[in-house]
Order: sequence, then structure tokens, then C-alpha cells
Amino acid sequence: MKKKLVLFLFVVISSYAYSQDIVIVEGKYFKKGMLYSGIHTEYYENTRPKTILNILNGVLEGSVTTYFENGNKQELRSYKNGTKDGIWITWDELGNKTAKAEYKENVKNGDWFIWSNQGKPLYELHYIMGQKSGTWKVYDETGKLISERTY
Repeated sequence: MKKKLVLFLFVVISSYAYSQDIVIVEGKYFKKGMLYSGIHTEYYENTRPKTILNILNGVLEGSVTTYFENGNKQELRSYKNGTKDGIWITWDELGNKTAKAEYKENVKNGDWFIWSNQGKPLYELHYIMGQKSGTWKVYDETGKLISERTY
């Protein structure tokens, strides 16, 4: 009970001090003292977007996109009810896709790929609900297969 009262007071005080800002308390997003739902964008000083969050009832839901300061996408993440769920993609600062991963209910699940900045494969990994699965492959910097291991 005391912890809930302290949490409530913190959210209320924070909402008055930062009425336009989102406050994160114990992993939940609040705005004006209430669980937040909507799209929240954070910006770099150069006014370009830094992060775009989709939030529903105080937790991440749907896509979260992060950007480099030059405006290029850095990462696309997928959430369901506040947990990692779906495809995550990563790019380098020049816009080259460098990784693709999949999650289900906050656990690695599905195919994972990592590429060099030149688009050459480096790793191919597979998971079934957090467990290594299938044939994992490792490539050298030229994209030549150098090892395989089956799980």
C-alpha cells in the first residue's frame, strides 16, 4: 500500500512538473498522471526524430522506430503488450540493413540474420521459443560460409 502511494505521488508530482513530457515509472508510460496511449516522438537537437514510440495503456504496442541523427532509420522494433513480439530490423548510419531478428512474447523465436555493411551474410541463426534450432551458419567478411552447426 505504501509503495502504491509513493508511486501515485511521484506520478502526480511529475505530471505537474512535466505536463507535456512522458514519465516512465516501473516500466509504464504516464502523461499528466495517467497511463499514456498514443504516439510519442522524441527529437534530436537538430529537430529530426530520434525515437517514435507507439504506446497503449502505458506500454509499448506495435512499432518503435529509432533514427540516427542524420535522419536514417536505426532500428525498427515490434512490441505486443509491452513485450518484444515480432520482427526487429537494424540498419547502419548509411541505411544498409545489418540485422533482422524475431521475437515472440519477449523470447527469441524465428530466424535471425546479421549482414555486413556491404550486405554480405555474417550469421544465420534460428530459434524456437528461445531454444537454438535448425542449422546455424557463420560466414566470413566476403560472405563465404565458414562453419555450420545443427541444433
